[in-house]
Amino acid sequence: MPDRMARDPALETLADIANDNLAERLRHEAAARILVAARRIRALVGAHSGEHLVDTLASDWDPRAVTAMEYAEDLPVRVLDGLLGAAPRWARAMRDLIESPEPGAAAA
Repeated sequence: MPDRMARDPALETLADIANDNLAERLRHEAAARILVAARRIRALVGAHSGEHLVDTLASDWDPRAVTAMEYAEDLPVRVLDGLLGAAPRWARAMRDLIESPEPGAAAA
């Protein structure tokens, strides 16, 4: 059975639920998605200063060394909480940056 559980995500999730670990796993998965998105957004908008916690953590993560999930799992709880709490504000700022007209563009 252990080999089967390692291969089947549904059984792995079932084990997380049974052991009351699902919430923590979901927090790590959300943090990993944020980190990956931040790296991709940074590629879209160019080098962005690391003024925001999300930018700083995404810059500190080396995807060649560890996965986003592994990086998220190693974050201290208070940093993980900070990342999850700051992500909506960061996402709104990035959306506004992407949607803003280019400097010098003529108004329609």
